[in-house]
Amino acid sequence: MAKKKPKYPTAPLKIWNDAKSLRSNFFQEYVDIHKKGGIRILSATGISLTFSAGIRDAVIMGAEPFAANTAFWNDFSLQCLEACERLGWSREICGYTKNTWGAALTGKYKLPTGEVIDFPTPDIMTSFSLAPCHNKWFQYLGETKNVPFYLFDLPKVYPYNTESMIKYLTVQAMDYIEWLEKKTKRKFDDELFIECVKNETRSFHKWTQIMELNKAVPAPLDEKTIFSLVVPNLTFPYRKEALEFYEKLLEEVQERVDKGIAAVEHEQFRIITDAIPPWPYLSLWRWMEKEYGVISIGSPYCIALAGSWMLDDEGNFIPVPTPEEKGMPLNTREEAVRALVWYKTHFATETLYTIAGAKIQHEMTVAVAKQWKIDGAILHLNRGCTMQALGGVGGKNRLVEEGIPAINYEGNDGDPRDLNMALTRRQIDAFLESNGVEKLKKLED
Repeated sequence: MAKKKPKYPTAPLKIWNDAKSLRSNFFQEYVDIHKKGGIRILSATGISLTFSAGIRDAVIMGAEPFAANTAFWNDFSLQCLEACERLGWSREICGYTKNTWGAALTGKYKLPTGEVIDFPTPDIMTSFSLAPCHNKWFQYLGETKNVPFYLFDLPKVYPYNTESMIKYLTVQAMDYIEWLEKKTKRKFDDELFIECVKNETRSFHKWTQIMELNKAVPAPLDEKTIFSLVVPNLTFPYRKEALEFYEKLLEEVQERVDKGIAAVEHEQFRIITDAIPPWPYLSLWRWMEKEYGVISIGSPYCIALAGSWMLDDEGNFIPVPTPEEKGMPLNTREEAVRALVWYKTHFATETLYTIAGAKIQHEMTVAVAKQWKIDGAILHLNRGCTMQALGGVGGKNRLVEEGIPAINYEGNDGDPRDLNMALTRRQIDAFLESNGVEKLKKLED
């Protein structure tokens, strides 16, 4: 007797258009700020963009969203990648790096709307040594475009937020702010900065609450949608608009959970992924949903990308309280810097892939798998980011040790040439069928 096909009520996100317009408007604001006499700051998202937020007439763009947007546009991305390769840069270099360098080399950039514009050269750049090439990404771009850059040293240690780690990064951030004032010839507004720190930590905390709601069955959000919803916290977390967006999103997701509204109508198999996705091939997520009723409820990557988390004594993945909730003082520049460093050097943004190391990443992946009630894992061995791919097979093996079915597939976050869609689908077909997941059409017959 055939299994009965599951069916849940569904509804589009009411806030979806807000998410799209916020992203498009911010990218356009970054492009247009020179017309208003302001400056562009391109900053890696690791630790925080907010260190630059005391400059009132600056627009701070997250470098990773900036590069991911390029990678999304397949044909344009190839032009950027090939521009780098003509200069001798190899295929193995970080996909985000080459997409950014290539856009600068060609002098063009493609906005989220699809409009092609002149490359919006930043006035200031700052980065953190997240991945092996992260600071080189900014150094080469800065030297090529004659843009001042400040590079942070992010040590590889665990536990992640020891007193020595907090002090080390706080000193660097304080030095950066002084450097920023000198290079921009603009005053850094401490009062504005303190407010921005409060906005970011509150926005990130809202994200953790939203992600915890996605433990519900059926899940109210799917990962492909989540990739769009993280954007405010990766581009302007220091602004009130981001906090207001996540307050509304939290309210809507809670309503979806209360009413049993599903992201995937026929949810029958829950998975997690684990890394930056292959941006040109996000259709893979929709294919799994439509063919099999498979929902990806997220990944350690996207769950922590816009929120701050920690492992408790029982190994549970739980939200980090905000500095305000901890009663930390936020009255001076240094207090605000220290509080922000403390908050963001937990599992937040991309620090989990750098500070923590592979072993603790694997434990965190197991915790997410169990708490979010997954049935299996489909894990991306990302050739475009060796930092993330390192330990990827070990992550799969760690899940299998816990009795959680898992597979790896190979791809690239920023290079469409490194994923074979037909082969990847066949791999997923075999994985799902071996775990008793039948195609939805078969369940109908």
